[in-house]
Amino acid sequence: MTFGKTSPRKRAVSNGRLFYNFMELTEYKPSELREIELQYCRTHLEYFVEKYGHIEDKDAETLIQPFDLWEEQKSALRQFRDNKLNVILKARQLGITWLVLHYALWKMINPGRTVIGLSRTEDEAQELVRRMSVILDNMRGLFAPKNDQPINWVNATWENTSLILTIHFPSLPDSVFKCFQSSPNAARSFTADLIVFDEWAFKQFAEDIWKAGFPTINRPSGGQVVGLSTIERGSFFEQVFTDPDNGFNKIFIPWYADPRRDEAWYENTKRTMGDMITQEYPATIEEALTVPGGSYFPEVKKETHVVNKELEGKLRRYVCLDYGLDMLSAHWIQVDTKGNAQVYREYDAPDKTIGAACDILRSMSGDEKIEYWLAPSDLWSRSQETGKSRAIIFSENGITLTKTSRDLPAGCASMKEWLKVVDKHPKLTILDGCAPNLYRCLQKIQKDKKRPNIYAKDPHDLTHDVDSLRSFCVWWVRSPEIDYEVIETKRHSSILEDIENANGEDREYLLQKYGEPI
Repeated sequence: MTFGKTSPRKRAVSNGRLFYNFMELTEYKPSELREIELQYCRTHLEYFVEKYGHIEDKDAETLIQPFDLWEEQKSALRQFRDNKLNVILKARQLGITWLVLHYALWKMINPGRTVIGLSRTEDEAQELVRRMSVILDNMRGLFAPKNDQPINWVNATWENTSLILTIHFPSLPDSVFKCFQSSPNAARSFTADLIVFDEWAFKQFAEDIWKAGFPTINRPSGGQVVGLSTIERGSFFEQVFTDPDNGFNKIFIPWYADPRRDEAWYENTKRTMGDMITQEYPATIEEALTVPGGSYFPEVKKETHVVNKELEGKLRRYVCLDYGLDMLSAHWIQVDTKGNAQVYREYDAPDKTIGAACDILRSMSGDEKIEYWLAPSDLWSRSQETGKSRAIIFSENGITLTKTSRDLPAGCASMKEWLKVVDKHPKLTILDGCAPNLYRCLQKIQKDKKRPNIYAKDPHDLTHDVDSLRSFCVWWVRSPEIDYEVIETKRHSSILEDIENANGEDREYLLQKYGEPI
């Protein structure tokens, strides 16, 4: 390897850190040597990070420390370089954010590059810029702060504000690092060479941000993504990491990647954190994706709740649904005379008007006799603009809904009863291949952190299908043998409640359709 008029550089080692000996390059000015070195760094990623990188280490005697890369970090760097889309699932406190920032800076030492950082809050976005400033401030051999240049400095300089860091190259385009807090349109109007999604699992609007951000890097060449996070079950980040066909390079970094951590450290940490240690400090991908004590329906498993055989004999069919303009979620359930229920169809789609939703539901039901269309009580709230409830509009479009209880704890308890495994068999199953989204949501939805007797209402994309099924479970309290007279009584009790709570026009409509309740 030669540079200009010189013989090959001599390798030397200082304190375990590799560097190149420039003592022989006497015919060059210091400014020329910096440019030669910078040019070399542009094509040698690991060399750049190991020779010039620094991090903050709060456990060290001196806060600022050279960035001595572990093997897992070196491997991750190479993968960043070689793959367009990268997603990192990691244990906590492994310096991966620092690693990604060094990679981002490596991209930026080429003039005219734009890197975008996306964080949960403005404070966290500012923290990314601050860390990047720390890295650059400790690269005085290559760069100088714009407001603190040495005398006769003619090489690259840098400056920062709270959310933007800029590298200025003499006579060449600037490179820029811009950070944003989470919002649906963050980074939409930029063309980027790299987007960094920091703590991706915990971002609001994560999917919207991805949809807005991806086009900014989606060029035939160039443009990259690096997303990193610890796990949050049900998050968009989890979807990205677990999808085998989305084109992302998946990287997992376990707790023991830090060579300072041993089994004794792990056992001490476990005594403090208990079962939560597998969420914060997983050893395997499987551990990372399993949150002990957090799942609301841990009993739901493929081997017990997903079946290949349809129920037989006399069956009654029901449709339960959850409706909003953001999502229509509906499930078809058939019930035999022994009280066994089976989900045999589902439908999920956003942005459906009530008229369109009714058309779809009727079409998918075909010639089947649907006993009842079950829905949560919020659909009976009247609009201030029209004076009508959405339940009435459903009726006007050919589907008469039956109101179910608004009692969330009771609904959750009823779901637990239906899904409970007794003698290896639950009372409610899912026909294989017929309701995959419902199964996914039941597996991933977590306990509410403040009220563990109910499931969490966030992330919202997990709740629609679960809320839909809850409408069925809470409406029909299971018994060993179905007493259809009891069901009819329950139906009429529900209608009575609707009539009593309805205003003039709605009440007249219900009486005309059902007559006086019994």
